[in-house]
Amino acid sequence: MGKGTGAAAPRRSAGGRIHSSTRERILSLVEMRREGLSLPQVAEIMGLHENTVRSHLDALLSDGHVQREAAPATGRGRPAWIWRAAGQPPSPFAALANVLAGQVALLSDNPARAGIEAGRRWGATLGSPAAGSDARRAVVDSLAELGFAPRDEEDRSISLLSCPLLSAARENPQVICNVHLGIVQGILSSHDVDPTGSRIQPFALVHGCRLELSPKPEGHR
Repeated sequence: MGKGTGAAAPRRSAGGRIHSSTRERILSLVEMRREGLSLPQVAEIMGLHENTVRSHLDALLSDGHVQREAAPATGRGRPAWIWRAAGQPPSPFAALANVLAGQVALLSDNPARAGIEAGRRWGATLGSPAAGSDARRAVVDSLAELGFAPRDEEDRSISLLSCPLLSAARENPQVICNVHLGIVQGILSSHDVDPTGSRIQPFALVHGCRLELSPKPEGHR
């Protein structure tokens, strides 16, 4: 009889050595983020020093597991690298989202409001709240499933360390970022929490955005 499949075995380097658990986790993270990740983003999500992550990414590049491309220039200095799994093109959904956002921006008198309303309808479908469930936890869990890599901060804000539609958000932030805000508002409303006051600060962090929830994101109005 064959052995059960169980968890996938760690991949190997070009020299045949089995990946360490850290290297395998970094590779798995990059594979999950089709929009690509910068080195600082990987380091922040993994909780590792950038130098440690750099050595693993360089090794994965040499072994053919990942690829890199220059990020769009944002000022002086050398552009950062964006890392993706080898042979993995950018998500086609990001391009579609960009086209749709452009159409909304052209046709709507208030693109930001249109984005929020679309997001609220989406957020309301992300699961019915269980009795006594925590609205903040529902927001964090839903955003994690959508690929935002949320992290609770001591000041009660939530850092969004990844964006599943990063290129579209850079091109049409008034639509895409407000869709994301609407998702949060829809989740809060489904938990009978007033979403007024919740806001997203796009690109407020060096490697992400900041989410601030309503003053009372836990419990009922």
